[in-house]
Amino acid sequence: MKNYKLKLKISFFLLSTFYFLLSIFLVDAQTAPRFLTTWRSYNYTPSWYAGKVMATRGSWVSVSFDFINNGKIVDLSKNKVRWYINDDLKRNEDDGLGIKNFYFGVDDYARDDINIRIVVVDYLNEQISRIITIPLVDSEVVIDAPYSGRRLPNGTNMFKAYPFFFNIEELSKLSFNWTVNGRSAESAFGIADTLKLSIDNLAPSGFSINIQATIKNLADEMEFASSQIKLNVK
Repeated sequence: MKNYKLKLKISFFLLSTFYFLLSIFLVDAQTAPRFLTTWRSYNYTPSWYAGKVMATRGSWVSVSFDFINNGKIVDLSKNKVRWYINDDLKRNEDDGLGIKNFYFGVDDYARDDINIRIVVVDYLNEQISRIITIPLVDSEVVIDAPYSGRRLPNGTNMFKAYPFFFNIEELSKLSFNWTVNGRSAESAFGIADTLKLSIDNLAPSGFSINIQATIKNLADEMEFASSQIKLNVK
């Protein structure tokens, strides 16, 4: 009987402790302020692309945030907000109070990812900060080769090159260069991003064909990208 009462007391103590700790956690979870951040880069991608537009060297990027407390957006119009890029202060209360948006250009010679630190200086007598990392990538080229098993039939074959993450607003700001097995090839019908390749009926089965597309920014010779694919004649 004594053992039973002892076990009952221990169980009651453990259960009480559990609910006490849980209540502390829930209160903390409800009251701890947090940042809801988003960023976007203004680089070129094909119209059908639904993924994240990544930043490259020379990109323009916008960052914004909302400040959440107790499940509600906090009005920061009277608070000091400071923005840093890699610990270098860029905007503060001298530019106005409650700054929730930041627009900046990535250095042309940047090597590392960009760390953005947002600091709300005086919220409920505390300084609350958040760091977000914006990864830097290189511009890319994707060649669309809609041929099963990378095997080309005899006759006319069409290829299209898609640029990603170039610092342009429209396709006309890019140059396209095609090569087939190392030799320059002309685009199809005067459309720079499209290659027309004719395979002769006498071409032996298994014959290897290497296609390369190189895209350059006409306004910035340092911004270019290439892609290569290998196919075989059926």
